[in-house]
Amino acid sequence: MQGMHTHGFEGPTSINENHRHFYNGISSAEPNIPGHVHNISATTTFNNGHSHSFNVNTAPAISVKQGHMHPYMGTTTFDSGHVHYFRGNTTVSR
Repeated sequence: MQGMHTHGFEGPTSINENHRHFYNGISSAEPNIPGHVHNISATTTFNNGHSHSFNVNTAPAISVKQGHMHPYMGTTTFDSGHVHYFRGNTTVSR
């Protein structure tokens, strides 16, 4: 079996209702096999009197010089009457 690995992730959400949030975390641990994906989940920063959370799977791995990374995108939970959108790439892992 291939070794298990994780990725870091972080970024800003979209601006909705005149504010944005930030998030960060570490992905689920998965084996380094072709086509693998990771689960990422986080709670955003507390801004404008509330926070949001999310739980999504990344896209499959994309090879880069130092290893591979995963794109991701999603929508936060509906809190205080709105959602935020987010997208990014995980950190590179071997």
